[in-house]
Amino acid sequence: MRLAVRNVLKLRGYEIAEAGDGPAALEMAKANRPDLVLLDMRLPGMDGIEVLDGLKKIDDTVPVVMITGYGHIQSAVDVMKLGASEYLQKPFENAQLVETVKRFVQGPAPRRAPLPLPLQPRPAAPPPAPAPAPQPVLAAPAAEPVPAARPARSPAFALGTALALLLAGFFVYRQVAGGADYYREYPGVAANISALVWSEGKLFAGDWLTQAVYLYSEGKDGLRLEQTFPLEKTHISGLASAGDTLYVADSWKKTIEVRRVAPGLPLIKSFPAPGKVSALFYDGEYLWTCDSEGNAVLRRPDSELTPSVSFKLPEKPDQIFKDKHYLWTAVSSTGKVYRHKLDDSLTLDGVFTLKTSRSGYPLSAFAWRGGRLWFARDGLSVVFEAGRGELLEE
Repeated sequence: MRLAVRNVLKLRGYEIAEAGDGPAALEMAKANRPDLVLLDMRLPGMDGIEVLDGLKKIDDTVPVVMITGYGHIQSAVDVMKLGASEYLQKPFENAQLVETVKRFVQGPAPRRAPLPLPLQPRPAAPPPAPAPAPQPVLAAPAAEPVPAARPARSPAFALGTALALLLAGFFVYRQVAGGADYYREYPGVAANISALVWSEGKLFAGDWLTQAVYLYSEGKDGLRLEQTFPLEKTHISGLASAGDTLYVADSWKKTIEVRRVAPGLPLIKSFPAPGKVSALFYDGEYLWTCDSEGNAVLRRPDSELTPSVSFKLPEKPDQIFKDKHYLWTAVSSTGKVYRHKLDDSLTLDGVFTLKTSRSGYPLSAFAWRGGRLWFARDGLSVVFEAGRGELLEE
């Protein structure tokens, strides 16, 4: 895989460095700061998540594109919330790889001295394409790919998975009447939703890939886009609505932003948040926050977001929702939904899976409204609405 990726990118004029394992990759990153890292999830000894964390400690601004495979325990959504800039899902086409790199490596630049690493060029497999002006690249995979490149740090992101678009054409959108068995799909929405929240009849959806918040209204024909709020350099991992205030979690920057619901979603204040906050929910009294270690904290919506009560959730959810009777959580990588009693220890009361499966598209956001479950799957331009019959208890 490294050989294939290297050949594709070298033919386009990029400088490539490779590493066969995590420790070697981190040493290379220290010695020659890469501009882009293509990092495989599966590596010997130190996996891709550990390498990603190490890279962010060396340079928190370096873009990292994770390479994932179907059926991997860690979903792409989880990876993005841990700080990756984008992901490629195997198998991918050469054109996908090149277009992904181009999104981070932009504009011509003078050739720099090659990285002092012994690369062994081999015959190129794919035919050459027009070569952009050379820029350096680092690669750090193992039994699978891990290259890197030096991009002009661009905040612009675009959807790179043609697979999602192709498969979308085969879906049958159906609506089943009846309480618990109700089911409906709303196509044509954002494709990489990481947070959903209803507020005064409007649906806010945060897209981690486009770094934008979308506001939808509900109609007979589906969801209609009313406004788009670009949030440059904000990696949206959670949303919570409190009237004219919208809380936005960024697990990469480890912050919780307070924004006013107005044109442009102007920033009021940004709070440092210990850990990687992966989910938010406002219950009318407290702002619930949850990080990647499963620490759930109730915070007062005051000028300091003062912590009031904390819990430890063993499932380490990346999505949360509270209603009058339960705290609901979900884990993207497993697709499981958990129900907790609202007692002094948030006792686990049930574990569920979704009846409607979409292989390769992990559960990425959910919310309850009027007794119905609204949810999204990463990579699909669809929001789902279903009755409680959608949840199958284990």
